[in-house]
Parts: sequence; structure tokens; C-alpha cells
Amino acid sequence: MSIIRLDQVSKYYKSEETVSVGMKKVSLSFDLGEFVAVTGESGSGKSTLLNVISGLDGYEEGELYLFDEETSHYTIADWERYRGAYIGFVFQNYNIIDSYTVYQNVMLALEIQGYPKKDRKKRAFELIDKVGLTSHRHHKASKLSGGQKQRAVIARALAKDCPVIVADEPTGNLDSQSATQIMKLLHDISEGKLVIVVTHDYDQVKNYATRKIKMHDGEVVEDKVLHDHEIPTQINPVELKKTSFWTLTRFAVRNMFSTPKKSLFLLIMQILVIAVFTLVYTDQMKNIREEGLEQSQIFPNVPETRVLIEKRDGSEFSESEINDFKALSVVKEVYEHGSLFYNEMELSIKGSNEYSFGYIEGTDSAIVLSELEITGRLPVAIDEVVISSHWQSFNVGDTIELFNGYYYQENDNISFGTFKVVGIDNQDRNMIYFSDAYLKQDLEIDKQLDISRYENTRSSISYQMSFDFEGESVYVERSYEPIQADIVFYGTGEPTRIENQTIEIRTYSSTGIELTKTLTDISIIVYENFENEYYKRVSMDQEIYDNLVEEFMLEVEFEYMLPERNLLSLSVSGLNHGNRIIEMVDSEIYKVYYPANISSPMREVLVFLSGLLAIVLLSLFGLFLYAIVHAVTRNVMNARKKDFAIYRSIGANQTSLAKLVVIEQIIMAVVGFVLTLLILNLLSSSIPMIQKTLPYMEIQDYLILMIAFVLFGLWLGLRFNKKVFKQTVIETLSASKGE
Repeated sequence: MSIIRLDQVSKYYKSEETVSVGMKKVSLSFDLGEFVAVTGESGSGKSTLLNVISGLDGYEEGELYLFDEETSHYTIADWERYRGAYIGFVFQNYNIIDSYTVYQNVMLALEIQGYPKKDRKKRAFELIDKVGLTSHRHHKASKLSGGQKQRAVIARALAKDCPVIVADEPTGNLDSQSATQIMKLLHDISEGKLVIVVTHDYDQVKNYATRKIKMHDGEVVEDKVLHDHEIPTQINPVELKKTSFWTLTRFAVRNMFSTPKKSLFLLIMQILVIAVFTLVYTDQMKNIREEGLEQSQIFPNVPETRVLIEKRDGSEFSESEINDFKALSVVKEVYEHGSLFYNEMELSIKGSNEYSFGYIEGTDSAIVLSELEITGRLPVAIDEVVISSHWQSFNVGDTIELFNGYYYQENDNISFGTFKVVGIDNQDRNMIYFSDAYLKQDLEIDKQLDISRYENTRSSISYQMSFDFEGESVYVERSYEPIQADIVFYGTGEPTRIENQTIEIRTYSSTGIELTKTLTDISIIVYENFENEYYKRVSMDQEIYDNLVEEFMLEVEFEYMLPERNLLSLSVSGLNHGNRIIEMVDSEIYKVYYPANISSPMREVLVFLSGLLAIVLLSLFGLFLYAIVHAVTRNVMNARKKDFAIYRSIGANQTSLAKLVVIEQIIMAVVGFVLTLLILNLLSSSIPMIQKTLPYMEIQDYLILMIAFVLFGLWLGLRFNKKVFKQTVIETLSASKGE
């Protein structure tokens, strides 16, 4: 029984314009023990014959039999199994993996066939020694001479120990001495095997050939037996074993380290893409999680970087409790005297001239700032502060006064001292930042704060009193002179007196609570012409006015008659860490106030809309980055087509190569993602934008991004693998050679 038999087999090559004949109506059979020389001029079809016999290329007509079994129905997987079990290759162009060493090229064949792990290294060294490359076994193939490369390929073919070895012009690129050595080496290993050598120089092989086949124009014109040969009674195909996950992982790691420049280039590109997308993603997450949040009216001065905590029983915090809060990973610092931040009042600042003033939206510790964010320096002394660039009238070196209320209510203000501006916050955050020396001093200001709260509430009630008259709002002022009625409108012309009126006075407390009182039997004087048609004002009798204010004050006494409070102020990086504190703290023992995180009634709707916008933006941005990554990765992977064709010629099947590509992409994505996060965290200490947004990333966000990048890499790998296996090995090698 012949191991290989061709019956009227034809092979055609098609292009867009022509169809050419590779070989035509060829009928041949081959047995083990033969050393066959196939000769002929260039283009005669000898290489085509070899490629069809070895399963590297298909055929269009006739039938190829393997062990008397038809192959016309063979799938790609069937040809892979055939090549893996029976065929070893030696090519004219070496088709060696240039980025591998000689040892790695030989080991590749041993690993793919599942050679016993404990014997692989010894077997590889034996084969390398047999072909005379012991001194070069750790040299990269790209550094070898032509003869050395061909020897390495023969060692790799021998590593499979398969029954058939095909050699396509194995000496075509070698000098005569190297060619003689290679041909002798092929003869030395041919015992018990079928060796088919395609050559254009028959003289090189005539001393070893047992059979000569000559081809011309795709046809066999001579088939001559030169010597008798012994036919082995037993065929020993390579036993194909499934390539393990760990073996493929080893291949993947080896591939990356064997081409360090390409791998580094891809890794840098991955890091850049992942970093950019991660920053855009975190910025969108920040917007979503901050959407629809309002500032507490009870604690109007507390920004998102501070969380307030007090014990439910109102007692002081012990040293161990304070240390426990300091130990929390999301806490930057703990301030025992939280009231020094002026949490519960409206604050303003004014400078040395009448144009230097401003309203403060929040107070904080300078610990949340970095030197890069400010002009000047961070505060150190008790009387030093950093203020926002929001107030352009202040400069480094100015002295400012901090007081309660609004800057235009000077008669009602209480001063909290003067401070020296040592730094300007370059971000427009409308904040004032105190030094640790100030915030950690043991200063009793509760009595002063009670006065301030009282004055704030009284001012708010006094300045917002109004009532409706003839369908319009009229604003009430206190009369400092006796008047002729309970209420007198400001105006000119003839007055009209109206008696026995009932009116409803309304106003608002400092926290925005609406208050109302009904007055009866009121006398009103209205003049013919109003003083101001657009802003109608009245003067109210002193006694009535003062009584009204006192009654309103009694209704909101809880706003300013606050008990002395033991508040801790915890500094955090932002809303994400602030919310994590709420989850960490034992709510049965402590009250946690996060004034910058109060949900508005429309929060759910706003979050939903922000989420939709984020999906659109991230999708568009992702597509843009995908186009870049796809173009670069495709070019890099296309450059590896030759290597994958060599894998296939050695015996790797489509499933194994698909897994290999997937593992490579997953490793690259995971390594790139981890390195990106490390780099971003390192940069966050010096780049404020990263420092502010990165904390919004939660574990699920990291997992979402990593899975997305891994799936993207997986998709690229599978697409590449599918494209490679659409071609035969020869088509892939030819395309790679052309590229």
C-alpha cells in the first residue's frame, strides 16, 4: 500500500485576469524508504506537486489518496491533522521564525506535538547537535547564515520524527559547500522515511536519490527508479496531542519577548488608548454621580472634600475613635475641631480697599491642594490662607478679614479675624483654605458662632419680608420715624388712606424656610404715584415690624439656638470617597453629614439623561480609538502571518492558533490595563485633573473597562485568525514573502 497516491491530479492558479496551470493530470505514488528527487525547470510544477502532496495547498481535479483514503472531502482541520502527524518541512526560503533562537524553533515542534515535557530539552539539544549547530543554539535565527538556517529547519523537521519529509529547493540559496552538507544531512536522516526533495540541480542529489521524477509544464515527463529501497513494515506517525493552555501561554509570552520592539510598541499604544479612554470614562462617571446634587442649607459651607461626623449621644470623640477614622483608606486627615471650618453659616471676605470683597461658597483644609494648583505657596501659620482666583481683586500678600453674612451687611457682621493670603488657587472654586495650624488649634468659638447664626437668621427674615398688594409683591422696610399709618407706601402725589385691611406677610429663614403671618385691622397709606413702579416698597410701623421679626425668629429658633456640637471634619478626595465613608461608618453610633451630597428632586431624571449622554460620547470616542488601535494592531499582526503559517506547517491546528492569539491579546490587554492604572495613580499626585477624577472609579468600573479591553483584543485576535485560515499555508507564505 502506497502512503501517498495521486490519480490524475490537477492544480490551477487563478488571478483576476488569468488562470495558470500548476500541474496537470499527474498520477504518482510514493512509499516509505524512498528518497525521491523531483527536478525540472522553474515553473515546471515541481513545487506545486510538493505542496499538494504535503497538504500545504489544495487541488482542483483528480484525487489524492492517503493510505488509500480519498482526500477531496478533506477540510482545513483534516489537512492540519495530516500535516501534524505525517509531514516534516524543509523550505528553500527556510521559513524559520526569525525572532526565535535555534533552540526555540526546535522546541516549538516538540511542544506542538506534545513531546514529553521532561525529555524536550534533551531531545532539542540532541537534534541541534546532530545538525552541527550546538554553538549557535541560543542565537536568533535572524543572525544565522543561510546554511545554518537550513540546518535549523532540518532539526525542527526531525523534532517531529514524522514518516514523511518534504524539502523544496533546500539548497537553492546556499553555496556549494553548504548545499553538499545539507543534502548529505537529509540522506542521513532518510532511513525508514519518505523523503521528497525538489531541486533544480539534480547533480546535488543524484548520489542519494532512489528515484527521479522530472516535470515540465505541470506534467510528469519522467519517473525513474534509480535504486531499490527497503519498504518499512510499520508506519509511525506523530501522535497528535491537544496543546495545553499552559503551553500556549508559554508560546504567547515567548512571542512577546522574542519581538521586544513590536511588543513594546503595541504595549505603549495600548497604554495610551486605555489611559485616554479611562480618563474620559472617569470624567463621565464623575458627571453622572455629581448630577442633581445640591448643597445643604444647614451646612452651606462644606464642600465635597469634607464629611462631618458626630456621635449620636453628642459626646466627645475619644483618641482611639479619632485614630480609627484616620486609619480609613479614603480619609486624608481628621480635624477634631470641625467648627473651625465655619460649617453652618454664610461667610464673606473683604480686603483693604472697598473693591476687595467676596462671598465664600466653602471652606477647606489646604491639605486637599497641591503646589501645582496654586500661585504662591500653601499656608503654614495660623493666620495664613489660600483663596480662590474667583476673586480677582485679591493677590498674594494681601490681608483679608473673614466675617459672617454678606459683605454688604456690615452692621450685622461678626469678624472671625484677619488672615494673610499666601497662595491663590488657580481653579475657580470660590473657596478659602486654612492651614493645619489654624484648624487644629483648640479654640472655643461656639458662643461666637451662636451669635453669628442668630444674626444670619434675623438678617434673612428682615430683608425678605413682603406681602401682595393689588396682585403685586410689595417689600417691607422698618420705619425709623413715626408714621401716620401702620404701613405707608413710598410715593408722591395725593395720599389715600385705607383702613381695616388684612394682609399676609411672608419671608424666608437663612435656610430657605418660608414663614408667614397674617395681620388684621391694618391701616395703609397709598400715594397717587409710586416711587418706583418696578420695585414697590413700604415703610412699616417700628413696633409692628419688630414684633413680626421676633415672632418669625421664634418659629425658626432651631436654626440658630444650636447646642454645642462635637463635630469631626474628615478630609477626602471627592464625592466617591465621601460616599464610601457613609458606608464604612457605624450608623448606630455616629451621624454622618455629607452636605455636598444632597439629592435634588430631579436627580434621578438628570442622572438618567447624563447616563444616556455618556453612553453616546463613550461610544463615539470608543469607535475613534478603535479605528486607531485596529489599524496599528492589524499591521503588526499581518507582519506575523509568516510565523503563523510556519506554526501550521509544523502541525498547529486552527483551534490552537486561535487560542494562542486570544491568550496573547488577553495578556497584552491585562498588562496594558494594569500598567495604565499604575501610571495614572502615579501621575495623580502631580496632575490635579487625574487626582480629582480617578477616585470616582469603583471596582465595578475597573472590571467593566478591563473586560471591554480584553474583549476588544479577543475580537481583533479572532478576526486575524479567521483571516489567516481562509488561505492555505502556501498562499499565506507567498503573501508574506511579497509583503
